[in-house]
Amino acid sequence: MGKFFYTHFGDDVPRHIEDEYNKLRRKEMWIEEKEADFRAYSVDYDELVTVIADPSTLPINEIAAEKEALFQSRLDFLPVAMEMLRAEFPEGYALIKDYFYSTNKVTLMYLASKYGLTKNMVRYRLRLAKEKLKEYIILHKNE
Repeated sequence: MGKFFYTHFGDDVPRHIEDEYNKLRRKEMWIEEKEADFRAYSVDYDELVTVIADPSTLPINEIAAEKEALFQSRLDFLPVAMEMLRAEFPEGYALIKDYFYSTNKVTLMYLASKYGLTKNMVRYRLRLAKEKLKEYIILHKNE
């Protein structure tokens, strides 16, 4: 606790009032010191500008840009990967094309009835086709 100076009011004020006043002041000083550790301070904007870096120079933005470039390169290679899928796995190509590239909402039950398969078989072939597409894209990235 900081230095506390006892305040005397003179002979006009009774001693018990003087003691009570000084006790309250000591308690207020103690509370202020304890609250100082948890107090939120407002800062001037001009002070912040000198401390906070420009967001475009932060490493997180570089990482995000790299991820976006990788995503875009994969997206650009997708038509080639689809052609490779058509050559190697035509059933999966047809399912991917009908399920993901259709203008109308297509369900697994619709695809099952269209191709004469069960719903689980459609789901299995879609998963296989997506895995093959992923494999083609990863192989292209590593070349």
